[in-house]
Amino acid sequence: MRKGGTRIIKSDKKKKRPIIEFEVKKYHFPIYQILLLAIGAPLSAFYIYLFFDNVANYWLHEIVVKQTSFFLNLFFNMNSEAVFNPTGTYHWMFSIPSRGPIYFETFCTGVQAICVFAGVIIFTPHSKDRTTNRDIVWRKSKSLIVSSLMFYIVNIIRMLIQLQLYNIGYRWEDIHYSISAASSFIAAIIILLLHKWIPEFIISIIYTGTLITEPMKAKRKEKIIKIANDTQEVELDLIRKQLGANKKEFVQKFPKMAQDFGFSIESGKLLVPSEKNSNFLDALEKKFKKGKSNQTISKTETIKETQNNE
Repeated sequence: MRKGGTRIIKSDKKKKRPIIEFEVKKYHFPIYQILLLAIGAPLSAFYIYLFFDNVANYWLHEIVVKQTSFFLNLFFNMNSEAVFNPTGTYHWMFSIPSRGPIYFETFCTGVQAICVFAGVIIFTPHSKDRTTNRDIVWRKSKSLIVSSLMFYIVNIIRMLIQLQLYNIGYRWEDIHYSISAASSFIAAIIILLLHKWIPEFIISIIYTGTLITEPMKAKRKEKIIKIANDTQEVELDLIRKQLGANKKEFVQKFPKMAQDFGFSIESGKLLVPSEKNSNFLDALEKKFKKGKSNQTISKTETIKETQNNE
């Protein structure tokens, strides 16, 4: 197994569940933790946001507004002020001398993005493998702190750009949502960061998909073998789906594979000799997976050779 690859290496024989190997570490998760991620992450994000949206926690509004005003005056000499006015829905606002005031709400703090990723990080499942799971708490803590700081800093930069454009004459409606949407690129960076420090998140999604698809593959396999026993011929599309190949890849590789095993193809069907129909599918799957593995290794070696030549 080369470092960087992801593959299902075997199944838990007791519960017939997959074990995924990634960078020489093994990942398999309790079902209840996967359910907690699916349910707990969105719920926790929602309730954490409600916590900060409470009037008692508008201290966060004050911090963000005052810090933003400081940088506006530092970089743009705007003479902006953070104004406290608790009479309406919004208690804090930016006073821009050359334009009207801009009121501040919880959504403007960027805390909603922090809440979403906090929920994901907290509820990401832990692998049942002790070696893999050894430093998970530290990795989660590091991811939570770094991602929160990144979102906070990017949010301040976003407001600086918006308020400066507003100050020089742009309409607030034209710049507010467009720049807010553009700043969401940071989410993609955070996802990459999560994959580096907490690969359990992405792998748990792959694992969940595998839990769903493996029983389907087992049923399809039974169907293919039954058809082969009854008629000695199987539709190629069924075999392609079982091998997990795309159409182009299948058309290019499968005829040669079938020929190597002594099979023939006629009218879109694989003709299976009766003496081979009991294990022909296992042999094809093994051969196909080996071919894909060799192709990956070949590409890796080509890349390394290119790098060495450079």
